[in-house]
Amino acid sequence: MEILCVDDGSTDESPSILEAYAARDSRIKVIRQQNGGLSAARNTALEHATGEWVAGVDSDDYLDGDIFLRAMSCVTEEVDMVAFGVRRVWDETGVEPEIFEQFPADQVLPMSVQQAAGMHVCFWNKIWRRSVIEEHAIRFPHGLVHEDDGFFYQFVPYARKVALCAAVGYNYMQRQGSIVHSGQSGLETSARYVRVMHFVADVYALRGINLAESPWFQLFVSRVYADRYHVVQPGERMALSGLFHTLLQELKLLPAWEGDYRFRCMMPVRGWRRCFLSRYLNTELWRVFGVPLWEVEYRHGKVVRQRFMLLRFIGWKLGING
Repeated sequence: MEILCVDDGSTDESPSILEAYAARDSRIKVIRQQNGGLSAARNTALEHATGEWVAGVDSDDYLDGDIFLRAMSCVTEEVDMVAFGVRRVWDETGVEPEIFEQFPADQVLPMSVQQAAGMHVCFWNKIWRRSVIEEHAIRFPHGLVHEDDGFFYQFVPYARKVALCAAVGYNYMQRQGSIVHSGQSGLETSARYVRVMHFVADVYALRGINLAESPWFQLFVSRVYADRYHVVQPGERMALSGLFHTLLQELKLLPAWEGDYRFRCMMPVRGWRRCFLSRYLNTELWRVFGVPLWEVEYRHGKVVRQRFMLLRFIGWKLGING
């Protein structure tokens, strides 16, 4: 094991503390650099890593001592990622920790879009096969927030299998003043996600991935939209849809994606009935159950076809085609 501690331009006593630990344990390596932010620190660590597997711990979080041993016990030859459980802990006294993510049992599964959709994209509750990272030059988006999404959606198209480890071993510190509690509005946060999507789209283009046909990018866009739609204030939802519609236009994903119900809710509509049917109910039901209640198709602002999707959903679950 090697422990890479990246001092990203700290102005306190961090350097001397790190050097004291490094003097006691040869596995600890200290790397100092000018402040560049979280992505820059992680990218520096990736460039210095020499191990077969890499993992990350943010500066305000901590690990249970045996979690990497447990995670590595789940590795097989074709596993390229191992995910393990997370608990939230608070810096306020008297607040009990709670589970953030946990898997019911150790298992190894093919990495699929469906599997990825059920996982958090966090970098820090996983170990990653470094050869995949280096082969495809996967790095974090410098200067952007929500960098975990940018890394996750670069990695998963190349992962063969994922191991889910039932152990809970990452302690995710909740405190005021952190990046995730920085007080930005729902739309500001959504705009930051959109910038990361542009970053991933550029990476896919460099790798020759057809963006319009990529199920991974479809998952990225639709998943973030559904999550943000649930979080933003009701009065911001129209603006959110407009933000994502602009994204689809800029990336030239229309009209290719317009026929998919996951993206139709991002299309401009008029009238409260159409807005309610195509945006609110469909988005909420898709987010919760994975399928809209009904599908409404518009052409030139008029409804041309409506399909009741519940029976099709039941058919899918029973394995019935049509």
